[in-house]
Amino acid sequence: MKKLILLISISLFLFSCKRTGTVLYKINFINHSISQGKSLAVEKGLQTPDRYTQFGDYITSLTPAKFTARIWTIGYIDKVMERNNNSANMLQYIEQNGDKLSSDDPARSVDFSDNNVVSFNPVIYGRVNNDHQFEDTRIDFSYFYFIPFSLYQEIPLPSGYQNVTIDMFQSGTVSDNTLKTDQKSIFEKLFPNASRNNLFYFIFGKTDSTWVVNPNSEYVGLSENCPIAEPKQDLVIRSNKYTNMIFNQPEAGHTATMNGTLSIDTKDLIQVYAGADNIPYTRDDIFVYAPRFWERISSKLEVN
Repeated sequence: MKKLILLISISLFLFSCKRTGTVLYKINFINHSISQGKSLAVEKGLQTPDRYTQFGDYITSLTPAKFTARIWTIGYIDKVMERNNNSANMLQYIEQNGDKLSSDDPARSVDFSDNNVVSFNPVIYGRVNNDHQFEDTRIDFSYFYFIPFSLYQEIPLPSGYQNVTIDMFQSGTVSDNTLKTDQKSIFEKLFPNASRNNLFYFIFGKTDSTWVVNPNSEYVGLSENCPIAEPKQDLVIRSNKYTNMIFNQPEAGHTATMNGTLSIDTKDLIQVYAGADNIPYTRDDIFVYAPRFWERISSKLEVN
């Protein structure tokens, strides 16, 4: 099980069990921030810087009109997986197994920009009984994981780029002065030593700060840094933007609703810099995600 993870939409899923009650699974994907209470990272003096200094003068910030993700996996897990005899409980909203769900299957795509509803068939791993329910009646989902194959955005450009070809987006297209591109060129600017990676892991929970585990593509194995898979040299980012949730299996005849939310705050997500010539609105200008952009990703899980 080499990689695994969550979410923007409201979806219902139903598991019935003869020994336990019914669980309804709902997922909501949104493009604005959700309340997480006071940030522990800020308490520890880790405030997010507003600007980069290596890309020339700051020009402006832009908000994508469209923001979507193609997801390898997304979900929750209660502890670090074990290589042998794994006993970790894991709830996935998207099946990570490419043999069961191809990498280009439409079910792997979600649109954050419309706050739309997406339906998934949850998959559970770990200590599971014959009724395909968790054996444990009480589970502490300590981590939330979000592992996209790609992020795609459509960005309305300032009028100054009307007749400018932007060098860094060889694979992107500009139509009606709107830039359409995935994350690859942006990541190459932010993580030049890890740009060859196929996936990037966002792991939330069990930390009071936020950081990039392997900015230079260092090897990462199973640990608190990445509890759900062995990313090896794929980019791994840890975040405190998640509060763990205790899930209690309902008794027979009762129903519980598990409400999940995955939020990516896309307002002013893209920052534009003047590049090497330090002249605004020229072809060498740099477009990047805002500093510590992963802090804009938040997840919340509630059970009613």
